[in-house]
Amino acid sequence: MTDPEDSAEPLQKLPPGIPRRYAEYRPADLRTSGPPPTNVGGYDELIAHFRANGMQLPRSADGLAAIDRLIDSKAGQTSLTALVRSIGMFYGDVLTHTIPGAHWEVTQEERPLVRVTARTAVDVVGVAIRRLATAEPTLLQNFSHVQELVGQGP
Repeated sequence: MTDPEDSAEPLQKLPPGIPRRYAEYRPADLRTSGPPPTNVGGYDELIAHFRANGMQLPRSADGLAAIDRLIDSKAGQTSLTALVRSIGMFYGDVLTHTIPGAHWEVTQEERPLVRVTARTAVDVVGVAIRRLATAEPTLLQNFSHVQELVGQGP
């Protein structure tokens, strides 16, 4: 991620996913485990797309609204299809930066989740795929729903 507003926060790596057909069970080494990742990036192409069109993409609800507007435009649907994973990763970083305790987790290869409560995780790439295919729920509506789930919404 190359956004100058985020330069103070270093990028982190996604945790490893559970590989298909094999899982190794062993106790976690508490000495080497650190805090869960909150800033993994993965959406430089999306930021570049917005900048190329003279727009900013703040990592907030305003950024989600900007993506929704672009998706709803005729030009946006075709141009954003290749950026679906970037949209999901951006949505995930918005969640990790606005929902206290939210963090990245991977339980299946290539499908990162954002854990928002002990029982609830958001498949952010799945949300992005569905958003490009349907008009509702929008990214902003998804975000509002997550805020309600954690007690931040109305």
